[in-house]
This record gives sequence, C-alpha cells and structure tokens, in this order.
Amino acid sequence: MVGDEYLRVLDRTSNGRPHNGFVLETSPLPVPPITELQSSSVRDATFQIALDKQSKEDAVVNGKQKLYSYKSAGWRHPLVLYVDGVLDEGNLGAIARSAYFLGVDGIVTPTRQVAPWSHVALKASSGAAEAIPIFSVHQPSDFLGMSARNGWRIYASDSVPLSAQADSPSGDGVPGDFASRVVYTYPRSSRRLPADHCPVESYPVILMMGAESTGLRAGLLNTAHFKVGIRHGRDVDEIGVDSLNVSVAASLLCYKMLQKPRQTRKPADLLF
Repeated sequence: MVGDEYLRVLDRTSNGRPHNGFVLETSPLPVPPITELQSSSVRDATFQIALDKQSKEDAVVNGKQKLYSYKSAGWRHPLVLYVDGVLDEGNLGAIARSAYFLGVDGIVTPTRQVAPWSHVALKASSGAAEAIPIFSVHQPSDFLGMSARNGWRIYASDSVPLSAQADSPSGDGVPGDFASRVVYTYPRSSRRLPADHCPVESYPVILMMGAESTGLRAGLLNTAHFKVGIRHGRDVDEIGVDSLNVSVAASLLCYKMLQKPRQTRKPADLLF
C-alpha cells in the first residue's frame, strides 16, 4: 500500500495508460511457437499442433501442450484465426475478444509484422487473450502450407469490389439478410461458392485476416483455397470507405462461419 506520492511512479510503470492506482507485474502471456496445425477430430473435439523449438525459459511460460480441445457440438471442425500485419495493439486485442466470445478455437500470429501481445492488447481483449489458445509462427508460408497438407482449408479475407457485388443468377440469400452479405469465392476468380456454404461443417479451417490498410500480403493470398468477403451496403461509395475495421470484419466473418447450417427438408418429407 503506497501513498499519493507514488502516483508518478505508477504512471511510468503503466506507460501512461490508465491504472486506477493498481499495477500488477505478471509473467508474459503464453504464446507457444508452432510449425503447423495437425489432425483434428470432431468426435473427440480436439486438434493437434506441432511445437517449434523454444528455450527452457520460454517453455516454462508457454508449456509443451500439443493437444487442444474445442467445442465441436458434435458437428463442426475447429476454426483458427491467422492474423497477419495488424499493427494496432487495440485491434489485436479486440480480435481476441470477439474470437473468444464467438467460439473461435485459436489464434495464430507471426513473430514479425504484427503488433505484440502487450498489456495494451491484453486490456483491449478484456481478458479473452488469456482464455483462448494463442500461437506464434516464424515462417507463415511454411506454416500455412504444412497445415493445408494436413487437411486444413485456408480462407483469405478480402474486400469485395463494388463491380462484383451484384447478386449471382442463383441468388445469395434474401436481400438485407446478413448471410447474403458474406461472399465466398474461389481464390483466382470471381466465381462464387453456394450461398449455404459452411466451411467448418466439412473440414478444419484457417481464416486469414490482414493488415488494417493493405490487407493480406500477396504471398499469403496465394496459399488460400478460398476467399471470403463482406459486401458493401451501398451501391456507390462516395467517400472511399471500401472496407471494415479489421477487428469488426473478423467478428462478422467468424460469426458467419460458425453458424450451423439450416436443415432443409425435401417436399416429400413435409406433412400436411
């Protein structure tokens, strides 16, 4: 217990961030280094990772766990977020908060070109960063390639050009319905997947989110099996707002991907 004469010390200790008179020194956030995502099981509700090399000191903080459980609800494969190029610690923390709330099963960040999991990011996550598995990778392209060979399918978030936002001939849902806003396409064409496409129903999924201003790097986009984007709500973009904040986009895409598909009944099965 200290007096008001220590307020300046507390301010310096918290780097000028609000502290309300309390500062707690803790160990670093566990962020195990991994090389790939391995097999997953809907029945057992688990997925495996391959740990990368780490020092004895880092292993004390990160642990050596290789098998992680998730909530499959008996029908879905795991969904893991890969966040690349997000430099704002507040955005990174907000992504973790939304991911935890919506039921995402893990977050992966590279060791370079991304904001650190600092106290700013942890506060923005409202504690979620300490409750969801977070991993780091040294070689993103190798990580994505090896994970893909293990059966994971990679979805790259990308903006949907206004010129490509008209409904397809088969339709993308009811106009105004949120589901109709999310568009799945093949990586090197504008050809769309069916409107009722549900990735996690079929295979384990990595959803890639890119930098705030430039999106995903070309090298990462080339690893994607599919693209996913959110259609603009306006026919004309008068002021150049052609995308959402990365944390908001991550929330909407994760929400959509984790929705259990509706069971459609054949007309012959209906009772009158």
